[in-house]
Amino acid sequence: MSKYMEAIVRHEKARQAVDAMSRNIGLAINRCPIAVKSQSLETSNAELGELWDEVSGKHKTHLWHALKFREAADCGYGMQGLGDDGIDDALSEHGEYACEHCLTAYQLIVERRHLRKDLGRARMSIRALGRAALKEAQ
Repeated sequence: MSKYMEAIVRHEKARQAVDAMSRNIGLAINRCPIAVKSQSLETSNAELGELWDEVSGKHKTHLWHALKFREAADCGYGMQGLGDDGIDDALSEHGEYACEHCLTAYQLIVERRHLRKDLGRARMSIRALGRAALKEAQ
C-alpha cells in the first residue's frame, strides 16, 4: 500500500472512531435519569422547563451541571470551572452531581478528545503529502 493510501486509511479510521465515540456519548447521556424524565410524556411542562436548557437545547443532566458549574477563581479575579479532575469527582458516586451515566459520558468525552487529536494528525499528514505532490508536479 502506498504512503498516500496509508494516510487516507489512517484518516478514515480516525474519523470513524470519533463518530462512534460521539454516538456512545449520546447513548450514555440519554441513559441519565434527568434525560429519561425530560423525554417522558408524563413530565409536566413546568418540570420540562427546569430540565431543558433553552439556549443550547440540551438536557440539564448531571454532566451539564458539572460542565456549567462556575466559582470564583483562586486568584480573586473572574470565574473558573471544575476542570477535568473536578468534573470526574463531581460525577463520581459520592460527588455533588453523582450519576454513573453522566460519568461514563464524560469519560468518553475525554477519550474522544484524544481521538480527535489523532484525527488532526492524520489530516496534517494528508495535507503534507498533498503539498509534496504539488511540488513534484511543478
